[in-house]
Amino acid sequence: MPPLVAFTCGDPAGIGPEVAVKAIRNSHVRRAMKALAVGPRAVFERAGWRPSLCPLLDPGISFSSRVRGPSAAGGEVSYRAVLVSVRMAIRGVIDAVVTAPISKESWALAGAGPLDHTQLIQRETGSKRIAMMLVGGGMRAVLATRHIPHARVARRLTHAALAEAAALAREGLRALGVARPEIALCALNPHAGDGGLIGTEEARVLTPAAASLGLAGPYPADALWKSHRDGRFDAVIAAYHDQALIPMKVAAGYSIVNWTLGSPIVRTSPGHGTAFEIAGRGKADPSGTIAAALLAVEAAANRRRS
Repeated sequence: MPPLVAFTCGDPAGIGPEVAVKAIRNSHVRRAMKALAVGPRAVFERAGWRPSLCPLLDPGISFSSRVRGPSAAGGEVSYRAVLVSVRMAIRGVIDAVVTAPISKESWALAGAGPLDHTQLIQRETGSKRIAMMLVGGGMRAVLATRHIPHARVARRLTHAALAEAAALAREGLRALGVARPEIALCALNPHAGDGGLIGTEEARVLTPAAASLGLAGPYPADALWKSHRDGRFDAVIAAYHDQALIPMKVAAGYSIVNWTLGSPIVRTSPGHGTAFEIAGRGKADPSGTIAAALLAVEAAANRRRS
């Protein structure tokens, strides 16, 4: 029996509803799963959803099509769609969740509590360890730190943070059928610190952590991404968000996928944002949502087999 996968609407003022509907229509997605759209019926109808496409679960929150950009109303709709979907996944009602892009600003305006999908999933599932794995362009990366200002990265880059990222990276790779993962660590500073001339984090934290955790490196990030794309490693652990997202988006474009590791449920998402500026124009590229849906099916199937 094909898995049942929920597609949330994301921020209703963004491109989320459009990319969700386009992905559900995709022939590969339709063959691989049964889809369930989760969000206001009117929002999905404006994006082209019809009852013949797939079932729809409306959380019962209305949204005005006149709203543009971040808003409390958009935050409430997108938050409720994710919350309902995550709780269904926890109960085993659905096999996986594909989340469309949300606006953190909208969630904050709505007083939603968690900052993002990952924090919400961690709270709802009680997961002690959780991480983002980015997949796309033949590359995979796990973030040692997530959505924090760059000024705080160095002090958050501890042995414990790297150990958690390494453990979850191995768990994710094994779920994808990589029996003996080879994982490399990105340096924080240019040229991996140049022997302490451009920062001491490599000598103090990263090099000892890599040795004790069985990671290669730390290597200068610019050189490591080339090696990874050439197939030298199965995944990279990035020190901070943009260290992974920039090279991966250059390589993969809109097809990059964000996969939540460490949770008892399967959740994936396209790696792009709400793109409020093109919402409603029919121009949104669904490749990331399609890739996210297919990865969700693969992860759910591997989880059932294990």
